[in-house]
Amino acid sequence: MSEKDAVSRLAEAKRLVTQELHKQGTPEYDPRSHERAIEAERKAQDAVDAERAARS
Repeated sequence: MSEKDAVSRLAEAKRLVTQELHKQGTPEYDPRSHERAIEAERKAQDAVDAERAARS
């Protein structure tokens, strides 16, 4: 995976976390979905960090 791909996945993961966060307090909010989105964001950040470390 290139750094560009990793950064793109991180941006998408952050967008999903934000969407889930804005649902809090509404009937559409699902805490499990929010947790999955947070975990996906963490994994995407790890991938970006690994890609940057490999380039250094």
